[in-house]
Amino acid sequence: MSNKHGRFLMPWNWKSKTMQQDPNPRPATGYPYPQPGYPYQNHNPYYAPPRNPRAVLLRRLFIVLTAFLLVLGLILIVFLIVVRPQLPNVYINSLSVSNFNVSNSQVSGKWDLNLLFRNPNSKMSLHYDTVLCSVYYGRASLSDTRLQPFDQGKRDETPLNATLSVSGTYVDGRLADSIAKERASKGNVEFNLRMLSWVTFRYGAFRRRRWLTIYCNDVALAVPPTTSSGKMLASSQRCKSY
Repeated sequence: MSNKHGRFLMPWNWKSKTMQQDPNPRPATGYPYPQPGYPYQNHNPYYAPPRNPRAVLLRRLFIVLTAFLLVLGLILIVFLIVVRPQLPNVYINSLSVSNFNVSNSQVSGKWDLNLLFRNPNSKMSLHYDTVLCSVYYGRASLSDTRLQPFDQGKRDETPLNATLSVSGTYVDGRLADSIAKERASKGNVEFNLRMLSWVTFRYGAFRRRRWLTIYCNDVALAVPPTTSSGKMLASSQRCKSY
């Protein structure tokens, strides 16, 4: 077709207009196409969101505290390996009983005890608070007494004397029968001693306080039924410290 000026005109076609406007246009290559319902994601590997200053401070404080505790623990371990604190050694040098009598479920007696405390530490001195000393038959406590506090230097030895007495104390009938049978069959009676105290280990400015328990079990005293006194059969006996 041509117009009045002689120019050739393309015939109008509705299909050509439809082809010019694509109903489903595609995004240009190189730009992400956001999906409905999903936020846009930044794929820049060098991008980092801003940090919370408080969280950073807390993280650094935690790291510093952890490092300090590790160093302190390492120093303590090295110190304990070098110094090697040891519990004291305790010995019974002698033990005797007098006025010993068991009858009608009652016990009477007086125990005279001589102890030796030895500090095995070559680099640490010791301080003992009041020492509670008790005498037992089996698990039954018969008498107890308290010893005064004392100090010990490095590798020192300290002898201590103690007297424990009981007069007419009631005991269980089975306990009284057990003592009588032991005296009749063996001619001796085995007693148990226990000592309790707080002990402080000293090394320069270092102080370490701990609870000390000392057991002296099965200490045999020759006490025949015909006598009321007797002495320890062994010349000495070492106790156990915990």
